[in-house]
Amino acid sequence: MIMIIRFLFRIVANALAVLAAARFIPGVIYSYEPVGLLKIALILALVNAFIKPVLKLLFSPLILLTLGLFTIVINIFMIWLAAYFAPEFSITGIIAYFWTMVIITVFNFAASILTRKEKEQE
Repeated sequence: MIMIIRFLFRIVANALAVLAAARFIPGVIYSYEPVGLLKIALILALVNAFIKPVLKLLFSPLILLTLGLFTIVINIFMIWLAAYFAPEFSITGIIAYFWTMVIITVFNFAASILTRKEKEQE
């Protein structure tokens, strides 16, 4: 049950992060439809849940060599994948990708803290 709650928190966090990124970062565009936003958030959550751990495992030597900085590249690639699979979402420019990655990471970190506290209460 806690896994489902965590995943739902991630979807909500991703939706809020996409809203924030589209509002504050030039070059981040989405369709401004609730269904489109939900689709983008779901794709981001699925990509981060299934593809990101595999890439982190494959590139762990490079992550260790760069002292974790290669994780930024992996996170930007996850956002690119989400934008590729969701035509409602587009990002132009590497700077926009970088700041979108920062916003999504902060929102997902907040969601993980909220679900962690809920797990401790049970």
